[in-house]
Amino acid sequence: MILGTLLFACTFLLDVPKYAADVGSIPMRTIVFEPLSLACLAWLLPPPGAIPAWLERVSRGLLALSLIVFGVDHFLALGFIAHLIPSWIPFHVFWVAFFGVAFIAAGISIALKVLQGWAAAALGLMFGIWVITLHLPRILGWYRIPGAPHNPNEWSSLFIATALWGGLWALSGRH
Repeated sequence: MILGTLLFACTFLLDVPKYAADVGSIPMRTIVFEPLSLACLAWLLPPPGAIPAWLERVSRGLLALSLIVFGVDHFLALGFIAHLIPSWIPFHVFWVAFFGVAFIAAGISIALKVLQGWAAAALGLMFGIWVITLHLPRILGWYRIPGAPHNPNEWSSLFIATALWGGLWALSGRH
């Protein structure tokens, strides 16, 4: 509960004002919705009845919104995200679009409480695959991206993807 509250407070106090100044910025939108989704996952993980019903509804709604925003942003930044996929993986644009649809579908599923456990498990698997095939190799220098092993953004992306992986899998076990 403390982690969720801290992430939520920091998001709204520190990130939302910066995003409000540049609402069209996909990177700023990501900076807002990543910690927001982690806050919501933290609030959704306690056993049923351990959190107020209103917080469970709000957390589910904000998590669903975050996932849908991530999905829409995959389409808005299709070329840029496709460029981040390693060359050994074929069909870059297809995978970006596929995962965009997966984000949107999982967000709708979680919002409507329809197959939410499966949606959380599948999305968690997606993040796990990203950690293993994209984020970890980048910070280990395997893709020979200049400066990646020392880039704080690469490390942040690794930790956020790992936290979303674990949080979504933990959530999937509850439903």
